[in-house]
Amino acid sequence: MDGIDPETLLEWLQTGIGDERDLQLMALEQLCMLLLMADNIDRCFESCPPRTFIPALCKIFIDETAPDNVLEVTARAITYYLDVSNECTRRITQVDGAVKAICARLAAAEMSDRSSKDLGRLIDSIYF
Repeated sequence: MDGIDPETLLEWLQTGIGDERDLQLMALEQLCMLLLMADNIDRCFESCPPRTFIPALCKIFIDETAPDNVLEVTARAITYYLDVSNECTRRITQVDGAVKAICARLAAAEMSDRSSKDLGRLIDSIYF
């Protein structure tokens, strides 16, 4: 967790117009690495709490202009949260339109590509 400012990470997640998409993608990749490599998930959740990060991730799905590569990493980040804590499911369902947006993106995705597999895993994690 050293060297990564969670406030900046959250701010970058909430960007997403034009060149700012690159910042958003970098933040998503950083978040995925933090969650995947965390040796102490409690400390990780203190720095990147699901109560603030899950809604920001869900809003990326709600953004109809979000490109597939951003959605893929977003799905991965949400899935990492869900892998560690089932409580995160409730946080997803509390964001108005999040589940509908995730399902719509899955329905529109080409099932043979990797991003749709990540989206499918995310849906499985939410419902099962």
